[in-house]
Amino acid sequence: MMERVLNRQMLWNCIIALTVIGAVWSTIYSLTNGILDVFPFLYFMPIILVVYFYPKRAAMFSLLLSAAYICIVYFFGFSDPKLVAVSTAWFVIFVTIGVVTSSFAIRLRAEERKFQRIFENSQAGIFTFDCRTLLLREINEKCARLLRYERADLLDRDISTILPESTDRDRFISAVRERSIMGEVELQFTARDGTLRLFLVTASIVPNYTAICSAIDITERKLAEKVIQKAREELEIRVRERTTELTKANEVLRAEISERKRFEEAIQLANRKLNTLSSITRHDILNQITALGMYLSLAREMESDPAINDYLIKIEQITQLIQKQIRFTRDYQNIGTTSPLWQKLHLIVDNTVTDLQFGKVALESDLNNLEVYADMLLEKVFYNLLDNALRHGEKITKIRFYFRRDDAGFTVICEDDGVGIPEHAKEKIFRREFYRNTGYGLFLVSEILGITGLSIKETGEFGKGARFEIGVPPGSYRFEK
Repeated sequence: MMERVLNRQMLWNCIIALTVIGAVWSTIYSLTNGILDVFPFLYFMPIILVVYFYPKRAAMFSLLLSAAYICIVYFFGFSDPKLVAVSTAWFVIFVTIGVVTSSFAIRLRAEERKFQRIFENSQAGIFTFDCRTLLLREINEKCARLLRYERADLLDRDISTILPESTDRDRFISAVRERSIMGEVELQFTARDGTLRLFLVTASIVPNYTAICSAIDITERKLAEKVIQKAREELEIRVRERTTELTKANEVLRAEISERKRFEEAIQLANRKLNTLSSITRHDILNQITALGMYLSLAREMESDPAINDYLIKIEQITQLIQKQIRFTRDYQNIGTTSPLWQKLHLIVDNTVTDLQFGKVALESDLNNLEVYADMLLEKVFYNLLDNALRHGEKITKIRFYFRRDDAGFTVICEDDGVGIPEHAKEKIFRREFYRNTGYGLFLVSEILGITGLSIKETGEFGKGARFEIGVPPGSYRFEK
């Protein structure tokens, strides 16, 4: 390729040299033989050739050639003023033509190089072909690589080398010839190894019936689309199958839910009947215990024997204890019977205070805007905590409610400055079998809180006061806006 270019360049250099020699010789010959009108036109040929092949040197070449021309005329025809004037005019014309045409040629070469770089460096494959002969004229490296060819192997080859004959190809070529501009068309190309590649091609016609085509390889994209389409179809089949399975499972589950609802309704009905029976029985027992207490009081008043009075006092104490235990069953029966809800703690504390006698004991509450998700009997929790502090605090002067955040969630604290709780009793106080005077108060507190996952523990220091910490897990507390 390089040798061919050098040979071609040498050939044109020789032609330029011959035209220069021819123009100079004809000038000398014409002047020596009295011919004055023909020879100046011969200088256009070498100037045009130099402008075409060496545009950057054309201005200097035309100046030197024009200088040679005018020197020859002055030497041989200086005695003729008209000839000198005309030759001077031709000198200016030659220089002007050389400068102007070289300027245009330089700009043209710059534009040509710019489009050549675009052509060569384009990320899309580009090729041109003659619409009449269907011969490939140009093809960039990108396009050649996509088709596994060397660029030189495709130049001046028939387009069927890369674009096999087909109805789509014939339709494409006809459309390009008729419309001059062709939108995106998918065409199959043949690579050097015989494989078929799918390209997205756009084309337009330029002068000389040359079609410039841009080609983007979409083979992998089409394969990916097919894979995706296949995967989508398989997924749709699986979704339909899974939907059918879920529909059947939902029908079974719906039947189970209906059955479960019937069982729940039956259980609720039984519970209501049991609760009604328990309430009636409890009410009757309490009435009988009240009557028993009255008779015991009358018996104590009428009996003067101290020994018998002692027995009667013990019987009365046992009767009062039975009464408290029966009342506890009433409270315990109501735990969990209603749905939990969000409750404002500062309102609960305010409602609880009205039912207790505080005397000189001060109450502080820093629970503003705090809400807790808990059982409806949450008010009994605070009632029992306050009642427990007032009953057993002995030297108590202050009770305080506040809260703090920690890693485990949230903690609501009730503390006082009373005598506190001994270390060995801190866990026992929440058990059903451990009670003092108040019966099952703290056991009831623990049960009510446990309905919604809340917990309680005693962390105070004996002799300095009691401190009950209610643990509230994340999601069970919030602040009212």
